[in-house]
Amino acid sequence: RGGEGEAAVARKRLYWPRCPRECRVYVGNIRFGTRWDAVREHMSAGGQIVFGRIIKQARDDENAPGGVRYVSRGFAIVQFATPEDAAHAIETLNGTTLNGRRIFVRPDESRNRSNNKGASEEAPPAE
Repeated sequence: RGGEGEAAVARKRLYWPRCPRECRVYVGNIRFGTRWDAVREHMSAGGQIVFGRIIKQARDDENAPGGVRYVSRGFAIVQFATPEDAAHAIETLNGTTLNGRRIFVRPDESRNRSNNKGASEEAPPAE
């Protein structure tokens, strides 16, 4: 099935599900090398996790496939099912230890997660 490679990759990409901003939390001071499974397990004590990701950045590396490797920036964004779950996670998990490091958990104040560089912070229209 030649030619489907790019389309298959596009289908597998994970996009942030729509939710109120209050459902997302920022988890900082994550030890480099920590895997998402460990973050998810730790943060699930706060409530039902819908989506999340350790944020990474590209670094040039001539030894890596394609000449680029992705390394953790030391934080993650976790999206909970409800704003109440997110608030509970902030209250109960801020200051706890994950992989030997004290993490901090706070409301996510990052910009709108969209492929649109000019995306606004306004709420999407009701569907």
